[in-house]
Amino acid sequence: MQPLAGALTAVNDRGDGARERPARPRRQPGAAARLRAGARAMVCAFALSLAAAPGTAQAAPGTGPSAFDAPGSVARVLDGDSVLLRVAGGGLRGVRIAGIDAPEKGQPYADASRRALLALLHEREVRVEVVKTDRFDRWVGRVFVENRDAGLAQLRAGLAWHFTRYDADLAPTVRRRYARAERQARLRAVGLWRDAAPQPPWEHRAKARATPGASGPAPGGAAAIR
Repeated sequence: MQPLAGALTAVNDRGDGARERPARPRRQPGAAARLRAGARAMVCAFALSLAAAPGTAQAAPGTGPSAFDAPGSVARVLDGDSVLLRVAGGGLRGVRIAGIDAPEKGQPYADASRRALLALLHEREVRVEVVKTDRFDRWVGRVFVENRDAGLAQLRAGLAWHFTRYDADLAPTVRRRYARAERQARLRAVGLWRDAAPQPPWEHRAKARATPGASGPAPGGAAAIR
């Protein structure tokens, strides 16, 4: 069948002889439609840029820069892995040092761990690379004093464990650095590694929770600000 001018006609799939409507040419978007589409694209791009801006959304743990940096001074050292931060501009905030787990109160070396962190951080100006807020409303992040990593210092002194359960809070290079620091402390038998089989604090907490009538050790950072 020869095409007619302007449209094609054909028998439909039912074979009943009905004719299809002539195909209409697609309209090209006018200037107004193009402007509306461009405006929508600009709004989407602006929203994405806000989501990526530091401090407006939390970065994926361990995959890049911290969610935000929090400068301040340490008002109190609560134990070997948590402090009370006097935030720049006013106010106090509990901070849990990311990537480490120090002995709980009542465990061997708990006092030694706290004293070491006290000597390093108390009343010092620090910078916290916050990666998240935990269920106790504490900031979790790496703590630096004069560019010295407090968590790494505790591991090197043999006064904390590398807390691999929360390795996602650390960048891959930092995880390797922390693992190496714990391994070297073990080999040198310093701090808590003087004991043949020190009990990890997470096991101590689990045992305390399993004891009838016991509520388990309270998190230092949360307890201090209640």
